[in-house]
Amino acid sequence: MEKVLLDIADLQFGLYEKPAESGNTIYLQVKDFYLNNQFSNEPSAFLNLNDKSSKHLLSDGDIVFVAKGFRNFAWTYKESYGPAIASSIFFVIKVDKSEILPEYLTMLFNTTSYQQAFNQLGAGSSIPSIRKSEFEALKVKVPPLDFQQKAITLNDLYIKEMQLTAQLIVEKQKYHNSIINKLITQENV
Repeated sequence: MEKVLLDIADLQFGLYEKPAESGNTIYLQVKDFYLNNQFSNEPSAFLNLNDKSSKHLLSDGDIVFVAKGFRNFAWTYKESYGPAIASSIFFVIKVDKSEILPEYLTMLFNTTSYQQAFNQLGAGSSIPSIRKSEFEALKVKVPPLDFQQKAITLNDLYIKEMQLTAQLIVEKQKYHNSIINKLITQENV
């Protein structure tokens, strides 16, 4: 079943603040994410909470979506990362969890077909930017919750496999370099 995003989620803009090098709250920036849309766990900016900024604290399951620039992606926030606020480059999406699971919507938004749709929405300017009204009108495929959970599990396994593959490549490079270095060292003896 397809639903309009506005019918299953509330959207807010991220907060515009001048970041600091330290503080008690992570201030999420696009550069805090790897190319595979995973949080680096090494935030580049922080804020100190005040009355204005505390209203923008992310809650467990909130989705941040990059709405400006050439790299649109979604990521689901977990409280285990610590207190965080999304910068103004993000939309913050609060889903109705009785309709759609945050991790499922995140996975969906990061698929090729949705990425192509986002590219079309942001087209027409030197720095693409998706308008909130267009984003809210986006049609979203919403299967039953048990199907969503299965898709999330499959996606989590895929991400884990890609991380293990990347680690394996690094180890193979180290092994290859050590063999070459030994050969070079033996040749010079």
